[in-house]
Amino acid sequence: MERRSTTVRRVVFVFLIVIVVSFAVFPLIWLFLTSLKNRIDIFAIPPRVIFKPTFGPYKRLFIKYLLSGETTATDFLPCLWNSVIEAGLGTMGAVILGTMAGYAASRFDFFGKGDFMFFALSTRMLPPVAVLVPIYMMFSSKWLRLADTRPGMILLYILINLGLATWIMKGFFDGIPRQYEEAALVDGYTRFQAFRKIILPLVKSGVAATAGFCFIFAWNEFTFASIVSTRYAKTLPPRIAAALGPAGLDWGMVAAAGFILIAPVVVLFIYIRKYLLIGMTFGVLGRK
Repeated sequence: MERRSTTVRRVVFVFLIVIVVSFAVFPLIWLFLTSLKNRIDIFAIPPRVIFKPTFGPYKRLFIKYLLSGETTATDFLPCLWNSVIEAGLGTMGAVILGTMAGYAASRFDFFGKGDFMFFALSTRMLPPVAVLVPIYMMFSSKWLRLADTRPGMILLYILINLGLATWIMKGFFDGIPRQYEEAALVDGYTRFQAFRKIILPLVKSGVAATAGFCFIFAWNEFTFASIVSTRYAKTLPPRIAAALGPAGLDWGMVAAAGFILIAPVVVLFIYIRKYLLIGMTFGVLGRK
């Protein structure tokens, strides 16, 4: 009787897991299928699951057909390259600075430490629209001239993710006993050498989790990217919103661009999924 009860619980648990996974994966599958449909299949009622696939939406992302019959390259590939550079370098800068700030907040007591950590966390709570106008005015001023530039967007993504990176890394550093550094200092290491050779390898899972979170936020960021960068530094999210074709909004192009936008995040999430779970608990699981 007990074995039968255990089997029933397992079946119910597996059934619930399948439902949750299906609910999460189905939009991605449908997005991919939509990116392979023509306009008639997209708006067909009832929706068509079996259809003749076409790569027309993907071609229209990169090639623009002119009224004269000639073709020219679109700005999709430059926007994709901008997203890679700006999100990648912005993530790298936020992780490096956040790691050092998290270590300092974990190991040293200084005046205003509590206020500093609260301010770092509050940057993630603040709605982007609340600071959009001041940031745009500051970036477009004649002294900075960072609006619609790659360095400006990289700096902006660093500032956006720095508070989150600091908080996550502080949680990981708090889980490492101070005796490790004290032993290294006794052996003749400097503080920086002890940090680089002893402590940093112990929090590599935290660094990976922090990099994952920061990259996902920077890669998907829309509000600042649509206002601060309008042409030369435009990224994929605002570019997808402007996927207009001859007949209005081209949903095939939107689906194709959306799939290209999501694919790197999905691959990254699969690769560092165990680190993301640890990062969501701020290192609690890593200390067990």
